[in-house]
Amino acid sequence: MQLGSSRFRADAGRQTGITLVELLVVMVILGIVTTMILGTWFALQSSFAHTSHASHAREFARDSVTRMTREIRDAQGYGGKNPIIRADRFVIVFSSTFNQANNSTTGTPPVETAFVYVESASRQSGSIYRVVDKNANGVDDELASVATYPPPVVDDVVNWWKPDVTAKVSLFRYTYFSDQGAFKTVNSMTGVASTARILSVHIRVLVDLNPRRAPVYMDLQTTAQPRNGRPSS
Repeated sequence: MQLGSSRFRADAGRQTGITLVELLVVMVILGIVTTMILGTWFALQSSFAHTSHASHAREFARDSVTRMTREIRDAQGYGGKNPIIRADRFVIVFSSTFNQANNSTTGTPPVETAFVYVESASRQSGSIYRVVDKNANGVDDELASVATYPPPVVDDVVNWWKPDVTAKVSLFRYTYFSDQGAFKTVNSMTGVASTARILSVHIRVLVDLNPRRAPVYMDLQTTAQPRNGRPSS
């Protein structure tokens, strides 16, 4: 009886708890679970940021192309000049009354305006700029220096690079009737025919929505039909 009581007292005096091995196993499991949770969180954050950026880029590009279309459509000749003054593959120059009251030449003459695409070899993309004649002597001097251009109206444009650099996608294409009455589509009117003959301007903008990463392209295409085909005095 005494022997049994001593054994009972010895068992009751032992301390219970977890071993070092058990503690390490628990810490490893917690570390794995925490890593999985943080990895999922960061992946969701990255996905949201990409989706948000792509959405803003889409909206910005669409708005910019809409503005380009509207301005080219409403080009207004002035002083004996054609509404569209220069029509090339990556630059178009025209007389614009955009942002003037009633979109009219009354009081304030149209301003020579250009949309020009400038490529960047370092990024394999480029930007479209809206350049305006600031000194009333034509927009050519403003076009001469890219460093003086205003902020771009569309960025991450890849027309120069896609589908490849030898098969550049024209930003602008033009339709007109030749002297023989044939319907023509060309990349440039320079040396071909007078810009007064332009029937429509086809605009195509390829935008990379995920620049400097796995590319995601948006292909925007529209057509502007100039309303004022004759020069104004």
